[in-house]
Amino acid sequence: MNAPRENDPNELDRFKRDIDLVDYAERQGYQIKKEGKRGDWHQLEKDGEVLIVTRKDDHQVYLNTGDDRDRGSVIDFAKTRGGDGHGLNLGQVRQQLREYLNDGPAPTRAYAPAADVARLNALPVGNPDHERQAEEDRRTRLISEVLGVKRELTDRTYLHGRGIEDQTIDSPAFQGRIFTAQQNEHKNTAFPLYNAEGLASVEQKNEHYKNLLPLPKNGIWVSHSTEGKGTQVERIIVSESAIDSLSHHQLKSGQDQKNTIYIATSGTPTEAQVALIQRVIDKQEPREVVLANDRDAGGRQFNMNYLNELHPARPLVPVAEQEAYKEPTRPVEWHATSDKYHTGLKVTYHHDSAEAGAQQVQQLSDRVGQMNGTQEAGPTIALEVQRSSDRETVLRLSVAKADTAQLEVLTHELYRQREQLRPEPERQQETFLRVDYPVAKDWNRDLELTRQGLNAEQIRAQALRDEQQREAERQQRLAEQHRQEQEQRQLARQQEQQRRENTPAAQEQREADDRRFNQAVLGAAVASADATPESRPFRSYQSEQEVAAHTAQFVHARDAGLVLLKEYINDNPAPTGRKVDEAEQQENRDRARYAERNPAPALATAPAVEEKTATWKIDEVAPNTTGRAEAWKEVLDNSSYSYKTSEIRSTIDEQGIRRAEFDMTYRNDQPDIAIIHAIITNTNARAEAGQEVYTGVSVSESEADRAARQVAAGAAAIQPHNRDRSKDQAPAMTATEGQPEPRAAEAVPAPQGDEKQVIIKVDEVAPAPGARGQAEAVKEAVASSGAKTGDIQSTTDAKGIRHSEMKVSYRTDQPEIARVSQTLDAVASQQGSSVIEHSSDRAERREISKGYEIAQPQRSQEITR
Repeated sequence: MNAPRENDPNELDRFKRDIDLVDYAERQGYQIKKEGKRGDWHQLEKDGEVLIVTRKDDHQVYLNTGDDRDRGSVIDFAKTRGGDGHGLNLGQVRQQLREYLNDGPAPTRAYAPAADVARLNALPVGNPDHERQAEEDRRTRLISEVLGVKRELTDRTYLHGRGIEDQTIDSPAFQGRIFTAQQNEHKNTAFPLYNAEGLASVEQKNEHYKNLLPLPKNGIWVSHSTEGKGTQVERIIVSESAIDSLSHHQLKSGQDQKNTIYIATSGTPTEAQVALIQRVIDKQEPREVVLANDRDAGGRQFNMNYLNELHPARPLVPVAEQEAYKEPTRPVEWHATSDKYHTGLKVTYHHDSAEAGAQQVQQLSDRVGQMNGTQEAGPTIALEVQRSSDRETVLRLSVAKADTAQLEVLTHELYRQREQLRPEPERQQETFLRVDYPVAKDWNRDLELTRQGLNAEQIRAQALRDEQQREAERQQRLAEQHRQEQEQRQLARQQEQQRRENTPAAQEQREADDRRFNQAVLGAAVASADATPESRPFRSYQSEQEVAAHTAQFVHARDAGLVLLKEYINDNPAPTGRKVDEAEQQENRDRARYAERNPAPALATAPAVEEKTATWKIDEVAPNTTGRAEAWKEVLDNSSYSYKTSEIRSTIDEQGIRRAEFDMTYRNDQPDIAIIHAIITNTNARAEAGQEVYTGVSVSESEADRAARQVAAGAAAIQPHNRDRSKDQAPAMTATEGQPEPRAAEAVPAPQGDEKQVIIKVDEVAPAPGARGQAEAVKEAVASSGAKTGDIQSTTDAKGIRHSEMKVSYRTDQPEIARVSQTLDAVASQQGSSVIEHSSDRAERREISKGYEIAQPQRSQEITR
């Protein structure tokens, strides 16, 4: 075994000097968003996190603008962010940075020229007091620019707009805690944040505007006590924003008039802010702390961490001639984090033995299993034991963000478990920390809805609608983003396609494709004993005009079917019912049959050309009437089309309404399928449109039958009706084609096809160099049928057998679909060739091609070479 590598005491300094921190961060997914004109600083961003990288002495350092604890050299950067966010120890950092340097030098980065040595020597190098003073001066300057010299609240417009009343604003608790910030003609409402040293930062708010000064977030917004200075504080209420604190006070102070201090963190609390909240608790010694954060995943995450971090007022104990707060023991602790989609909870048990740890873990695991077992959609909480020793066990639980409340339930149970495990003197009173959620998303929304006169139940319903609206807007944004990405990709593909099409090789390929199409040698290379393509009807086209004319025929067939439907319905009396007496009504009840009829046989046993069934359901429009179904059936039976109708089945409900039905059976290979399709489609369409004659009428069928009939109808030719239509008004003819003018108001949507993918494989003896093989012949035949073919990919094995493969695509709505289908079947039957496709795709193209064959002349049209 190799001896462990000794650590070079100067290696860490070398890492700092030799590693470009910006390049190292970019490899971790950060992106440069801004940089100084002289290259003396860079702003990096990743997932909303903003880092500033500058140079200090002979190396680079970084600062996280959202967390003043997160700063330092490349050593600190790697230590904090390594291990997939779990952190690395120093040995792991060394190993990672060694690997980075072994990958080669980073790109040369231009930095500002070094300052004059004499000038540098004149500065107080490494003087902490100087750095602190510079930071203090910057903080003072930024705050002064916002608040000015005279700090007062002169504009209440924004607060009034958020529903905050003057009585609340003038409360003693908020005096000197809200100001007006004016810069030029703009006025914003300012909320100052304080720490132990005084004013730390300022948050500004206005309509559609929110800004927190770019200073370390180490202060909190804190009110005075509601009963004035020098009074005993009974309660502290912690929320995410000052506006929520004001809203909570306005909504609830009249109901519970305890002496209260309000604290807000201006968003996600930092470690420094949590420490400040605990210091306020230590000083004020309240009886309870209320966590009043938002009712969402973020607010629940904050509450989970507060439950772990906040304790009753801690006593001071002497330590090395000083005093320090005595921290309570932590037999159990936890910390919640979140990413874009999930919320995680890291739980750490401290125990005296491995057996005690296993017992505690089992207890938590059983509780998670119990919660997972109650979820309708299956388990939602994932539990993983990350590490365990005699003294410590670490677990991680994870849920989708929408299920964060389940983790919050567990943290409340961990909170109670921790208090039971603590020594008696350290146990908290059970009611010290409690959670108070708004009914809607946040307290200001509760205030807004309450001012509108809504009660709690109505607010809860509105909150649900708000959440649905936010989700709809989020989905809309995602859809818009997806659409823009697709458009960009499509544009890029079009540009690339245009570039390729303009090359000489592409032009030659197009000319070769045209020659192959014009030759039309379908079947020459794929003939077999089982099937000859010449014996099968197909249609080829000599020009685009012929293709367009054939397509127009489909449109004409569809429109003519609608015209005939309208005529035969209008030629008959309106199918209405008639009144019946009690005796006939009872007889109808006795004859009621269809509710108990047996289900239709499964389609799987149907013959190759099967009869389809569409069930007509016709309800009487008034009680104690009958005959409406019989009238409809008579209209259909007298039309003399190829479908057949069954006897009528009926039943009568408690209100005396007769509900009847009968079956219409038809076949897709009949010449009048276009008219049958129009009858069914138009009947449903008119019923859904609310036309009086069609009230209570519907035609039901399977979606597969409807789709197959629509394809067959689009390909079928219209056959003449067998009754005298000499007095019928002929459809208007177009001047150019002599075809009936399409009636847009009654048109049935054209069938929408899908693109299908097929792989053809050909195994053959390798042809001589330059000779055309079977694979090339198959490709040419398939391309001639109207399908698109990709390049032939071939390999030759040691036995001289050539294995070829090509991708083929076609659309189910293209006019040549019958020809494509015949060609693919012919290829599949040829020795050495195979067609790989999904069985449902094969069945679909064969079914569709049958409908197209009906409309084609029963002959082959020879194309001259």
